[in-house]
Amino acid sequence: MKDRALRIFSKLLEPVDAILLVNEEDPMSDASFFYATGAVSGLFEHCPVILFPDGKVRIITSALEETSARTTPAEVVPYANPHERRELLRSSLKGARRLGINGPGITYHWCKEVQAALPGVELVDVADAVSAARRVKDSREIEAIRDACRIASNVADAIPDFVSAGMKESEAGAEISYRMQKAGASSVSFETIAAFGPGSAEPHYSPQDRKLSDGMPALFDFGCKVRRYCSDITRTFIAGSVDERFRRMYEVVAEAQRRAIAVIRPGIKGTVVDAAARSYIDSTEFQGRFIHSTGHGLGLNVHDGGRFAPNVDLTLEENMVMTVEPGVYLPGIGGVRIEDDVVITRNGCEVLTTARKDLRVI
Repeated sequence: MKDRALRIFSKLLEPVDAILLVNEEDPMSDASFFYATGAVSGLFEHCPVILFPDGKVRIITSALEETSARTTPAEVVPYANPHERRELLRSSLKGARRLGINGPGITYHWCKEVQAALPGVELVDVADAVSAARRVKDSREIEAIRDACRIASNVADAIPDFVSAGMKESEAGAEISYRMQKAGASSVSFETIAAFGPGSAEPHYSPQDRKLSDGMPALFDFGCKVRRYCSDITRTFIAGSVDERFRRMYEVVAEAQRRAIAVIRPGIKGTVVDAAARSYIDSTEFQGRFIHSTGHGLGLNVHDGGRFAPNVDLTLEENMVMTVEPGVYLPGIGGVRIEDDVVITRNGCEVLTTARKDLRVI
């Protein structure tokens, strides 16, 4: 993990003596802890990890997580109680005057704990450097995401085989989640979205008891984790008969996605990718009906830093992993979204999610 620690330090705008990443009780855990350590198992509640400028990584761990910690390349220093943990923190950071912390990932409780262990230390928020380092994936990260995309894609292709008229949204969502874990995923990336009819016009819809019936759009947005890394895919189907308005919506969204993917390559601004999709949709009868960003970073979190949006300054780099997910939404009627995950390559991008994208009928 030395290379990841060094990458974070290389992104700093001002120097610090060390960087501290720490987890509070689940779910208040910082995915950057797992990025820096490479830990696949364990929760590491109340366990600090210290990154040093020479790339050394030291986990101060409870006995509960010691076995998991020792599966990583990091130096492992176990503690028996909170007093011992504080003394180890103090001795590990002796002489440090400026300590980097990941602001979005650390709790107020832990800021006070650090200040008690190291009186007078200056806490410096290095969140931008941590986020910038995490946006560009290494080969191990890409391989985990690739495996997660394979599982989600296979499930997406099978949806017409196990979703049918009369099924509730909640049932369909549960079946998708089950099939991903049965295929080898450790968990879902987020709560599976299964949205029928008018629910498909709500981008962050939660499955309810609505049953699928003829003529309804059926939108499924889901993903899974493999070795802690996420996939995120959306496919939209139609139940039974296809009306011309829905067919047209689907064609417009599919073309918008094709245009966005076509411009992705290193050095391009994310605003250009967003504009490729958004300007096309706005040139059709669905102007103004694309109501979110065209995509987001993907990794240890399903939203892993960076977006394809009109107001986000992101320059694409090789080995970034992003989603591409334009959509059209008609409130009270229904919506269409098509989402894939891509890794940026030297000359363009590779689409990691391989599920079919032709209009399919359930």
